[in-house]
Amino acid sequence: MKTSNIILVVLGIFTAIFIAAMAVIFCVKDAVPDTLIQYTLGAGGAEALLLAGIKISKVVSGGEEKTL
Repeated sequence: MKTSNIILVVLGIFTAIFIAAMAVIFCVKDAVPDTLIQYTLGAGGAEALLLAGIKISKVVSGGEEKTL
């Protein structure tokens, strides 16, 4: 398995667990930690965007077959 695929799987699992934990916190405390959610999901989005940029640059440069 490629490193980028492993990173995406770990990122997806972390995001799912994080969203479930935030739902539990909301149900128990009736409050949402907005700043924590914003920065955590924003960092995950930035990571996915950077991985996409790396993949696109490899395809454009011809270093990898087009398997998008």
